[in-house]
Amino acid sequence: MVAKPPRGDRDLADLAPQILPPLRRMRDVSPPKLAARMGMSTRAYQDFEKGRTGLRLDRLLLFADILELDHQAIITAFQLRRPRIALVFAHNKALLIQAAAIDECDDDALDAIAAVDPLSLLNSHMGLYEQLAERGRAQLRAAAGRRGPD
Repeated sequence: MVAKPPRGDRDLADLAPQILPPLRRMRDVSPPKLAARMGMSTRAYQDFEKGRTGLRLDRLLLFADILELDHQAIITAFQLRRPRIALVFAHNKALLIQAAAIDECDDDALDAIAAVDPLSLLNSHMGLYEQLAERGRAQLRAAAGRRGPD
């Protein structure tokens, strides 16, 4: 695991145009319509979407709630500076499901997990994601088989 150098809020705001408009388009919502639902003028919304006004957590959460997207995936995409994370996980809510799984743990389990060293946590997660990727590949192959040859 390699730590990324700290960056300022401006660097995060620069990612907004790579993350927010594709998510909005994925839900087929126009900027004026989303602006109205967020209680903003169209101009203020466009500034938000382009990262001109900085990133406020309350606006990101509202954006995700209105579009019924995984806010965890969106925030993680900004944190890791990987816009694709938001695009591939926002609709299936994978990171929110992960958080929900943690929430299902009792206090004893939470304390035990908290005692695990970071490298072991990373290795466990990587194994889980490899298994999920293989399951996803199998489902994609099965879906392709049902469609028949192109």
